[in-house]
Amino acid sequence: MKNTIAAALSVALMSAAQAGTIVSAVDATILSGGPGIGDIADTYNLFGLYEDYVSGVTDFDSYAFSALHDFEYEGQEWFSNQGTTASVVSYDLGKVQNVQGMAFWNEDGAGVGKLNLLGSTDGTNWFGLLGNLSPTDNTYEANYKANIYNWQSVALRYVKLEMSGCPQTQPASNILTVCGIGEVAFNAAPTTAVPELNPIGMGALGLGLMALGLRRRRHQG
Repeated sequence: MKNTIAAALSVALMSAAQAGTIVSAVDATILSGGPGIGDIADTYNLFGLYEDYVSGVTDFDSYAFSALHDFEYEGQEWFSNQGTTASVVSYDLGKVQNVQGMAFWNEDGAGVGKLNLLGSTDGTNWFGLLGNLSPTDNTYEANYKANIYNWQSVALRYVKLEMSGCPQTQPASNILTVCGIGEVAFNAAPTTAVPELNPIGMGALGLGLMALGLRRRRHQG
């Protein structure tokens, strides 16, 4: 009978489990390696992604793990200054919120070799999120997927990308020595709320408790 009640509780609380939502930055600052080639806004404004998402609404996992970025550069990607092998960019999410990860579309022809991620609530004091990452060396002139990086949910407003080892690939046809970003997007953790029992769960729980009560009466009789 205990197993029956546990199962009923599991069903009742199932609706409380929520995946994170994808959120975009509202601004970005090139801290080193800039101003670069192209507009840094093109790395967070959905330009180049084959399917749009709704910031703060779209499920992060279902979108970020499959979304493709166009390999074409113009108006869709950003490169650091020619001749730079390292660059630092800070993204502003617009407000302090709980964030638990990031999607990073590594540019196909001049990708980032090593990546460190740092967070901040004020843009001045930084703490480490993840370090010494090796983004995927995407195929040159082919549409590419994102690397998904997860960390324990933490309150932040800014995320800093420290990029080095650029370019990751250098085909004979590519004359740029730069750090290239296709797009970034962030995984906002679901807000903590008191779980609500759904009707199915409440019914199952009620039946389980009734059965337990009847069983006790029989034993007492």
